[in-house]
Amino acid sequence: SAGGAGDADVDPWTLLGVKTGADADAVKLALNRKRLLYKTEPEKFAKFEVAYDRIVAMSLAARLKGDMSGVDKTILKADKVSLFGPWAPIPCKSPMKDIRINVAISLIATLLTFMAPSTLRTMQPTIYACILQIFRMFVKLADVDPGPSANIDKDAATKHNNKRLLRAFSLILGSFSVGLFVLYWIPNFIFETFALQVPVEYLLMQEVWVSLILGVGMAYLTCFYR
Repeated sequence: SAGGAGDADVDPWTLLGVKTGADADAVKLALNRKRLLYKTEPEKFAKFEVAYDRIVAMSLAARLKGDMSGVDKTILKADKVSLFGPWAPIPCKSPMKDIRINVAISLIATLLTFMAPSTLRTMQPTIYACILQIFRMFVKLADVDPGPSANIDKDAATKHNNKRLLRAFSLILGSFSVGLFVLYWIPNFIFETFALQVPVEYLLMQEVWVSLILGVGMAYLTCFYR
């Protein structure tokens, strides 16, 4: 088609918004961003997949000539095991619309905590925010990596969906649990065990500060990683 011919003449690097010769990690990250941006417009996203395929083909041709600059870092470092293995967060920026929603969820939770009477503050709003961020991460994973079609292979699609859900829980709930343990439970345990004199102002605002820090952390993960 005329549109396809026109897209073929466009520099694939420019189309994906990466500098010429960028490594495989940057190119895949750019494609994931476009996938999220055009998730409701597959016909518009198609040209970015074509650009990605062209870059992969050019990178393969370069590798055949001995140029390894465009090879995925995970391939070059395949003999090194990541600290978190396959569960390590992978950079993946969300569209601005989703970023605003994720940030708003965390800010609202912190605001609700702050507005509660100082003697009745709990971490409950932040826990609800954590549940929402898990759902947001799950939706993001589904957009970035749709997986097998349920119409073709129902078992494979179900397995892939379960892995996405488990990853969403491990990233968000795992981070939330570690943060809550370090910022809230451990300090309170130390205060009570050693009968430390803690400023009343700190105790009255503790839930607010912990909610803010955890909220920022969860929103950052959901916005910029998968």
